[in-house]
Amino acid sequence: MKKIRFFTLLVLSAVLTVSAIAQKKSTKPLHYKKLQYPKLKEITIPEPMRYELPNGLIVYLLEDHTLPTIAASVMIHTGARFEPAEKIGLAGITGQVMRTGGTTAKTGDQLDELLERHAASVETFIGTTSGGARMSVLKEDAELGVSTLADILRNPAFRDDKIELSKIQFRSGISRRNDQVMQIASREFTKLMYGGASPYARTSEYETIDNITKQDLIDFHKKYYLPNNTMLAVWGDFEPGAMKGLVEKYFADWAKGAIAMPPVPQPRFVGVGTVNFIRKTDVNQSQIYVGEMGGKLNDPESPMLNLADQALGGGFASRLFVKVRTQQGLAYAIGSSWGEGYDYNGLFRMNGSTKSGTTIKMVNSIIEEFKNIVEKGITEDDLKYAKESYLNSYVFQFESKASVINKLMSLEFFSYPKDYYQKQLKEIQGATTKAVNEAIKKRWDPNKLAILVVGNDAEFDKEMKTLGSVRTIDITIPAPPEKFPDATAELVTKGKSVLQKTLTALGGQKFLDVKDLSQSIKMNISSQMGEMEATGEMIAVLPDKIFAKMSAAFGEMTMAWDGKSGWMNSPMGAQEMPAQQSESFQRQLTFNPVMVLKNLDSPAYTVWYYKEDKVQDRPTGIVLVKHNATNKTIKWFVDNESALLVKTASRERTPAGLGMQETIMDDYKDVGGVKFPFKLISMVDGKKSQEITLISMKINSGVKEDVFKKP
Repeated sequence: MKKIRFFTLLVLSAVLTVSAIAQKKSTKPLHYKKLQYPKLKEITIPEPMRYELPNGLIVYLLEDHTLPTIAASVMIHTGARFEPAEKIGLAGITGQVMRTGGTTAKTGDQLDELLERHAASVETFIGTTSGGARMSVLKEDAELGVSTLADILRNPAFRDDKIELSKIQFRSGISRRNDQVMQIASREFTKLMYGGASPYARTSEYETIDNITKQDLIDFHKKYYLPNNTMLAVWGDFEPGAMKGLVEKYFADWAKGAIAMPPVPQPRFVGVGTVNFIRKTDVNQSQIYVGEMGGKLNDPESPMLNLADQALGGGFASRLFVKVRTQQGLAYAIGSSWGEGYDYNGLFRMNGSTKSGTTIKMVNSIIEEFKNIVEKGITEDDLKYAKESYLNSYVFQFESKASVINKLMSLEFFSYPKDYYQKQLKEIQGATTKAVNEAIKKRWDPNKLAILVVGNDAEFDKEMKTLGSVRTIDITIPAPPEKFPDATAELVTKGKSVLQKTLTALGGQKFLDVKDLSQSIKMNISSQMGEMEATGEMIAVLPDKIFAKMSAAFGEMTMAWDGKSGWMNSPMGAQEMPAQQSESFQRQLTFNPVMVLKNLDSPAYTVWYYKEDKVQDRPTGIVLVKHNATNKTIKWFVDNESALLVKTASRERTPAGLGMQETIMDDYKDVGGVKFPFKLISMVDGKKSQEITLISMKINSGVKEDVFKKP
């Protein structure tokens, strides 16, 4: 025992002596710029086996005998960006219930038990730009994994109880979405940049979840889940020949089908150059987002802008971190992110948090540093730091076989060249300050920055208006939709009776004979930016064509829907009509009183009486009008005394999201024996959005078809 202790003391003495010598040699740590790093190891990307089944399924295989496991991932050309605006959440629920609802052969609970017994997992999901699945099994359970994955992808049962459970989970998420300030800031910055109705920013609401049916899930799956629309990657401890046999056994007889992919929606950046605020009085620090349009992964400037972003806000030695946190002590966290999408532009963000009393100071500090890098560019030291940081993290992206095979599959999925990453790496390594600064000058513009602050403005160091004209964003969660009574025979009879009186009041047969309308109008538009006056004209040819022209301070805008497609022309140029506007035009035509009253007894519409109410102290009766093809219902408020239609109300998709849209109709005048309202006030969630006054109106003037043709 004594010998052991003595030996231990000798060892400790030696260690302490070496330690003391080392401390004498270097008592001061080196500055980070003087640190020496070993050369990065070469990036080697293994080549997976790639082949295609006769039914169009593309398969990637990559051996990895490190562990006795096998994993797989699937990509399907679909996504939440293709779901209908009135059913936001459909893709997410479909992706979830494909797994939880089980298959035609096994329930979801039976699948759970089976997979748990073998320490295996199979999961499915649908994101914004693609659908997917993941599988993980032990080597000996390869067939179990592949067969279960194929069964779920091909034969989901969408059982009712699991659909309802998924809806409950989505509703719970809606109710809690304003709990975390960081989540609010991230979500609302995306919405203010893309617009609340954009497929890349919109959020599900109680109503959109309620609108989703089992048949919607079945149809969504049937439309996109086809072998010739799918890619499968498998990696792990297997022999390629054996795995090919399993894939063919369970996927080869999956029948291919016709694919009708919608066009990929391209975002419009609507929040550029704006100052935005969300009030949260229960917090003592502010979340700050400053940014503008991002890019695509295949942009020519992508490598240079990634380096610029790294220098600006990519770590402890970045410009923003050093200035805003280290030197000024303003930030709890600060950084930047150059966002890139595969097939649509991402967002460029500079964001961080600070105490309420330094909010405006931090916003100005971020903007000042951004202006500085745009005007003066990055230095050689900036570039060296950015390259080393970027390349260090870049190497680790290819450490695992899982990362490699999924990255390569994603490249093909989004039609990128196979050598994309090698070219990207080469450009990063060869980047110069000149090239980076040229990219910065071309793509970054301080005048286009959007600002969002979430916090308690009562404690701010200065007023928000010192940053510019402020838009206050309302993040109130829309209430669940109103529940209407069933359209019983009695209520249908009463509803038709009320609307027959409305038809008589509007002009009877002369009203039904209206084929086209031409209006000259004056508008007063209310927005978060203030009031704006405009003039214009609107032309409608029933049943399916509409044209609108508006002239305001920003210039002239024209829009038209010809019954099949729409276009718009503005100072920004001509383009296809955005989905939200085309939906609005089609809704106006569908629920035009002439169309509804002409079809009271046709199967196109269902009308039924709802209840009594008041509009501006005038007693009214509410009649529900449902367009059966679209399943859309709006409320018509009919004046009890005059029988005129005095208000409509329905929940609609607005630029800010889903809201209650109301139109009050007043000042009825006679036009050729037909009565029309000459004053219309539109409101969204109780706030006036616009007031329209008709200057003149013509009916049945014989509108020429040329007016609807795209210029």
